[in-house]
Amino acid sequence: MLSQFKNLERKEIFKIIFVFATVSFFVIFKFSHLALRFGDTNAYLYMADGLWKGLMPYRDYFLADPPFLVILLAFFKLIFGKSLILFQTLPILFEAGTALVIYFLLKKWANPLAFLAPFVLLFSFTVLSTSDYITGVQLVVFLSALAIWFWEKERFVLSGLFWSLALLTKLYVIPAIVVFILLALFKKEYRQIWRFSLGFISTAIVVFLPFIGSTGKIFEYLVVHQFSRPMGNDKWYVIRFFFQKEYFILLLGFFGMVWSVSKRWIIILPCLAMMYFFLIYKDLYYLYFDSFLFYVVILSLELMGFLWLKYIVFMTFSFFDYYNNFKNQGLFVNSSLVGDYIRTLPNNFDLYGSHELTPLVALESNRKLFDNQIDTNTQAFASKALDLEQISIKAVNSGIYLLAKVQDFPEYGINDFGYSGYFSESVFKRFCKRLKDFPVIYSNEKVAVYKCKVE
Repeated sequence: MLSQFKNLERKEIFKIIFVFATVSFFVIFKFSHLALRFGDTNAYLYMADGLWKGLMPYRDYFLADPPFLVILLAFFKLIFGKSLILFQTLPILFEAGTALVIYFLLKKWANPLAFLAPFVLLFSFTVLSTSDYITGVQLVVFLSALAIWFWEKERFVLSGLFWSLALLTKLYVIPAIVVFILLALFKKEYRQIWRFSLGFISTAIVVFLPFIGSTGKIFEYLVVHQFSRPMGNDKWYVIRFFFQKEYFILLLGFFGMVWSVSKRWIIILPCLAMMYFFLIYKDLYYLYFDSFLFYVVILSLELMGFLWLKYIVFMTFSFFDYYNNFKNQGLFVNSSLVGDYIRTLPNNFDLYGSHELTPLVALESNRKLFDNQIDTNTQAFASKALDLEQISIKAVNSGIYLLAKVQDFPEYGINDFGYSGYFSESVFKRFCKRLKDFPVIYSNEKVAVYKCKVE
């Protein structure tokens, strides 16, 4: 190994050093800013903890996604224990892994700009901002990158395995997988598809086998719910925001797609499929674009020339934009204080509330979530996958502490604004009383604790 390194040209040695220095700097920078935040992360962490206590997705609680992310987080719980902050390292490490896979993939294709791949990907605004949260998208991108890498290495069973795991993490990778298979069919690679299918199907069977008794709920949550959920965010606002933050790499990616159209269909078709999916999908979130950016970075690096010097300037502005304006968004710095307060409350009520904060407080206070209601995303109630009135009435009859991120506007006679998406307003007004609230940093919101009980 050492002799091979000595035989490399000085320019190649510099490129290798640049790659690993870039990845190392990204990891060190992100690790030095680890923090607990509001968001879906907290629901996933509670689910992972619950798996070791016998709580099963679909059978015991609502889960709108396939189960692999929860299973993987449960595995890491064996390593991290109760140190919740350590889970925040995972999206960072997955992104770093993806960057290295792209580098090796482009090296295999003899791309002279392969060494720039980690820098371009990791210091994009999208990766810097979304890697603050465990959402599953980083895992999807990493698994997708591995799937393409192993296909190119002619390890077709492993390619199928990793595509399957990507799908078993998040369903929005389906368009990329479909066109990937269609391309192989078009090229009449039937033997490769057979081996690919072996890895893909066997992986899916193994992962879903423990949940086979919940087939009806799996269909209801993964299919019916997805087609019943209403429009969430303003889709065109999300797309415009993405373009504003990444327009340079998007334009380079478009021209790279045209430049490499005769030889990179394995990247172009999944890229186009994901692009089309995001245009038609009605409940679009910014973090989804991380799974699209992976393909754009590869295509953009097919271009040569001075444009990359300009892009380095663009990325510098993106980095400072993230650092100054977005790094502190979503911080939940006083979660342990909320947990300490919950432990002092006299009644041993279970907790219920926003999935962005309640599961984290439950873990920190060693309290259970009421009725295993972990994912209380308002879309689950809007799609009727969960019954708002029924759950609310059941909760107050049992007695709960409700946790919500709310706003008060006393000048307009408005208080406790922000809970209604996951708890009945009529039930709240009759049976809930605010006990205490905590400030949310960099926001006019508060984390409020309510006692809700039919007396």
